Amino acid sequence: MRTKNINGFLTGMLATVMVAGTSFSAQAEVIVPANELTTEVKQESPTTATTETTTETTQAAVQTSPAPVTSETQATPTAPTASSTPTPSSGTVTSGTVTSGSTTTSGFSTGTGSPVIGPGMSTSNSVGPGVSGIGGMIPQVTESTNTTDGTSAFAGTVTAPIVKVAEKYTYDQMSQDIQKLSARYGSHMKVNVIGTSLDGRNLYEIVVGNQNAPKHILIHAGIHAREYMTPLLVMKQLEYGLAFYDSGSYNGTPLSQLFNQVAIHYVPMVNPDGISISQFGESGIRSETLRQQIRQCYENDKELGRTSSTYERYLLYWKADARGTDLNQNFPADWDQVSSSPKPSYGTYKGTSSLSEPESQALANLALSRNWALTISYHSMGNLIYWDYAGNKVKETSKALADLMASKTGYRLGGSSGHGGFKDWVQIKDSPIPSVTIEVGSVTCPMPVSEFPAVWQHNKEVWVSAMEFAIQH
Repeated sequence: MRTKNINGFLTGMLATVMVAGTSFSAQAEVIVPANELTTEVKQESPTTATTETTTETTQAAVQTSPAPVTSETQATPTAPTASSTPTPSSGTVTSGTVTSGSTTTSGFSTGTGSPVIGPGMSTSNSVGPGVSGIGGMIPQVTESTNTTDGTSAFAGTVTAPIVKVAEKYTYDQMSQDIQKLSARYGSHMKVNVIGTSLDGRNLYEIVVGNQNAPKHILIHAGIHAREYMTPLLVMKQLEYGLAFYDSGSYNGTPLSQLFNQVAIHYVPMVNPDGISISQFGESGIRSETLRQQIRQCYENDKELGRTSSTYERYLLYWKADARGTDLNQNFPADWDQVSSSPKPSYGTYKGTSSLSEPESQALANLALSRNWALTISYHSMGNLIYWDYAGNKVKETSKALADLMASKTGYRLGGSSGHGGFKDWVQIKDSPIPSVTIEVGSVTCPMPVSEFPAVWQHNKEVWVSAMEFAIQH
């Protein structure tokens, strides 16, 4: 078990005491500095769940030491009046109806006419301030000591890895890494652009394995902005599979044989605009219209009493896309029942309609593009696996998948109430898909890089065990 500092422990104990009367363990995520006392928790049952969601609601107050503001944040601007909503730059969803399709050329596919490697925001991966740990009832995991960069796993150690562990794994760095991986392992992977974010960033899908395989699985991450350790995790999984594609084996089966039967589709960063906001503040966004909308979100949340934080610090905890819609409340899973902020916000605003955002549209289009064997959604934090939803049409297989993931990660199963999540939707839609949501890490987001070795250690086999599962089911 990792040693925690006394302040982190006392913080967690306080969180536990304050929610003890609600009969579930609290996943507390600090949104604002100590003097504002606002946190979010995810409802979860202490045992196997009967309902599930990734929706978060404001439940408890936890005092914590505020992290210093980084040099990448901006001075507090004057709040403007609400500006007009920009037209989504991509997506083929209209009035909740989803279609799919793209054009493939030279091994790269674009559905938007955008270049494969679009302009990034920054190549900087400088280490920023850490976030103190939180105690309470969050399950702990044993940290790996044999590697600090997530390159060692069951098949060996990656030599000269392209994907480097960093405190802030940026959209621009990810784009460069995808290009370099394609140059090194191009025969084993294909890069598609499935859409474009509000601020003009490409939404990448990387396919590893036989494009005509009988089974396909989807793994995505980075749908919540401040959870930007998850794109780093899945990019490490992606590189590891590529590095040992021809030489590695798992449970006695060559990886090449597994990849011939199952193709993995990675969408490592569903919300690149939001991640850029959390990492770099307002300067992470190029569109002045979107910047004005971000400022308006701040004014909205101050008016609603959701924050009294400085603007810079408020942006550190950003979850939404660039116009204040929480993408994981934007899917048509009982969307009308989502408990939402009444106005665009840093998080928990469900949007003007289900699938109103180009990023959620792109992921929905992909989910409808084929018959998937399973999907895995990566979030943080809590060391938990969510697997069910009211009306789940693939309950038995989803539970079997969750049990397998629990055995590989050491995480426990959890449940909660809420609506509008991606996993929730794919489990209840026509042609439902067995799915889980995996919540990684045991400290508040954005997570410090010191958390990554433990996250990698407990998720390094998720992708390959999912391949075995797909073959067997």
